[in-house]
Amino acid sequence: MPDMKKMKRLFLGAAIAMVVVSCNRTVNEPGIITGKYLPSDDTVFIHKLTINKLITLDSASLSEDGSFTFIVDAPDYGFYNLSLKGVYPLTVIVKNGEEVTIRQTGKEVWPYEVEGGDECMLLVEYLERLNRDYHKVDSLSRIFHNSQSQPDFMQIRDELNEAFSAIHDGHITYARDFVTQHPSSMASIIVLNGYFREFPIFNSREDYQFFETVDQALLERMPDNEYVKEFHRQVGNIKKANDFEKESKERLSPGRLVPEFEMESVDGAKAGPKDYKGKKLLIYFWAGADGRSRQINSLVRKAYEYYHPLGLEMMAISFDRDRNVWESAIRLDSLPGLHLCDLKGAGSAVQRLFNLKMKLPVFYLIDEEGYIFAHDRDFSIFQQKLYDLYARED
Repeated sequence: MPDMKKMKRLFLGAAIAMVVVSCNRTVNEPGIITGKYLPSDDTVFIHKLTINKLITLDSASLSEDGSFTFIVDAPDYGFYNLSLKGVYPLTVIVKNGEEVTIRQTGKEVWPYEVEGGDECMLLVEYLERLNRDYHKVDSLSRIFHNSQSQPDFMQIRDELNEAFSAIHDGHITYARDFVTQHPSSMASIIVLNGYFREFPIFNSREDYQFFETVDQALLERMPDNEYVKEFHRQVGNIKKANDFEKESKERLSPGRLVPEFEMESVDGAKAGPKDYKGKKLLIYFWAGADGRSRQINSLVRKAYEYYHPLGLEMMAISFDRDRNVWESAIRLDSLPGLHLCDLKGAGSAVQRLFNLKMKLPVFYLIDEEGYIFAHDRDFSIFQQKLYDLYARED
């Protein structure tokens, strides 16, 4: 299956300036991309942007006035990237019967002038807003670097952070309104997979309704388009992931029976939660190769030493791949309990069973009947949860 993260990077790495232009041409004629860049004696390249890579199609030496023309065979809307050394990369969307015209200007914020139809203007509208917001952030960054020697720098920093948050939040609101108003636009695919600097504009889990709405609208409008089909697969994968998260949250919530499994111990014997029925159990997920786990191990050891005389048992489940790393960490940290590991790391079935996402360490407290009492990644509350487990007997 195509790598969705790669698709995002390729869509967005080239998508600072995307345009769609439609002219009065027939669908039997090829697509035409014409442009006029500022004078240069260099070569402009055109690439087809597929789901997970760029394919170089052609190149053209710029004429004396900076003009160029590319003819493309595009039966349906496709993404084409134009690159020229020293010039901001530009991606266009075009299909047969349409013409893209571009004129590069010397403007700092939005360096292109574009003419086109409705779809063109939607995308240009969004990308111009994106560039203007980026320009505002760049201005804040310059102020930040130029004011570091000022006596009131801390106050300036806080004001700049507040200003950045306002710009960022304003762009998020704008992007949501854009997708809501234009769900059947190809531009919405770009917006939904977009980033504001290093921050995703949409969260695929929390904002799933936006992805679903655009998916349905695009499938109705252009069901055979390759990008629409790939976006549909992306949305399907998001739904599966969201459903798995919901199922995992319910299945692993306090009051539910701990999932059963078996793993091999450091001595070669197999064990699982069922072997501790009738006892309080700490299941500690960690890895010898994980720095945070090594920092927490002393806390776990001390808690075990205090509560073990009161009946607490512990299974320490490692997600290491190297037996030597695993066994050395146990020995160096004097980590007690029964030690289990299948040496599969992130590929361990137990890692997926507990939906850990390799965000270690994690603790689960299990009562005598095999029910989950508490679980968390925050070990600052570990001692309190242990206390609560024993206190409920009083």
